[in-house]
Amino acid sequence: MNFTLSKAASLTGGAVDPPGAEVELSGVALDSRKARPGDLFVATEGERADGHDFIGAAAAAGARAALASRRPEGLSADFPILQVTDPKEGLLDLASELKRRAGFRLAAVAGSIGKTTTKEFAAAILGKRFAVEKTPGNQNSALGFPMSVVNLPRTPEWMVGEMGMSALGEVSRLSRAFEPDVATVTRIAIEHLEFLGSLDAVAAANGEILEGLKADGVFVSNADDPRVTALASHHPGPKLSFGLESPADVTAEAVATSESGATFRLRTPSGGAEIALPLPGLHQVANFVAAAAVAIAAGATAEDCAEAAPDLAPAAHRGELLHHASGALLYDDAYNASPPSMRAALDTLKLLPGRRKIAVLGDMLELGPEDRWFHRETGRYAMGRADRLLCVGPRGREIGEGAVEAGFPAAAVETAKNPEEAAGLLAPTLSEGDTVLFKASRGIGLDRAVRILIAESR
Repeated sequence: MNFTLSKAASLTGGAVDPPGAEVELSGVALDSRKARPGDLFVATEGERADGHDFIGAAAAAGARAALASRRPEGLSADFPILQVTDPKEGLLDLASELKRRAGFRLAAVAGSIGKTTTKEFAAAILGKRFAVEKTPGNQNSALGFPMSVVNLPRTPEWMVGEMGMSALGEVSRLSRAFEPDVATVTRIAIEHLEFLGSLDAVAAANGEILEGLKADGVFVSNADDPRVTALASHHPGPKLSFGLESPADVTAEAVATSESGATFRLRTPSGGAEIALPLPGLHQVANFVAAAAVAIAAGATAEDCAEAAPDLAPAAHRGELLHHASGALLYDDAYNASPPSMRAALDTLKLLPGRRKIAVLGDMLELGPEDRWFHRETGRYAMGRADRLLCVGPRGREIGEGAVEAGFPAAAVETAKNPEEAAGLLAPTLSEGDTVLFKASRGIGLDRAVRILIAESR
């Protein structure tokens, strides 16, 4: 979005230093290394670094001004600073007001799992009927979401945005600031228990998306998840449900899954359509049905869903199928992990082609006091779904021990300290007919193992 420094000052309540300085701005940057000509650099203070120390570097990269709480020493006196008490709050205020004045509508996605895929699918479906933009990647935080809004390349009719959290209050801030016209909670599952303590608290944190949902906005709820269904009772406006197992407004019938994808009939309140989804795994059918419900709530049709489906592809490291030089198939689902998403990935591994199924599984983080049990249970679930286990990280070792306890051959279980060691163990043993799953929490960086193996293939 294009705006002036004076406009940003009026929207944030900040003061321009030097007074009267004026520049044209075209976006925001949080990282000086990624600052582009025309950006407003937002100087946030983190645990490891203070953005105020990098204003000079952002200016050298082309940033025209900075949103900051102070002017750092040594910075040119004529470089404009928009001074606010808290740059994070200033960015939120700026993005919120720019969105409100632009007038586009927002479909917001929260939930424990499936947020990014649901967002991507819903944006693709809506794009068949409207001018649509979306939050890139997983920019779903109190910083990433508003940055995505300010950096929109155009004013769309609809934006599809992902709202994430790790604590109570985070989704509330985003929802209240950006006032969705459509909102959904994909599913409540085990996540961030180290900070939230219980599934009920996880539901409450995600349910905060209702706090900013417009009174006449549509809440799209998962009929298969009792906690999400309970949230729906708190919204006085229109509702639309989706699901595969329970009666729902939007559902899939006659589902047939294979190693190459799934076919089914999508049923909606306004009609049905035959869907050919080129993505393996029943969880992808569930993601599609959720996305279809979001899109239909925003004005799409079942025909739009059918038209979009054949071109859908997984987001990076969220179910990508890659090929190793040996001929092995790599199933890269390494972006993140939780106990239910681990089970879904192992189910998909079983479905995929291959004579030998290898699961490279790593730590699931932030699971709280029952951490050890969740990892061992994942190992037990691998029985019958994998022929070889490579467990990465200290918690990953618990996965292997759980598998052996359940009868998995001990000789087929290996451990690695990190993704690099895992890649080293795998590379010389892979051959055509192998299918390899990679899955762990983001903090483990298991996608690095995939990159190493693919690099060797070039």
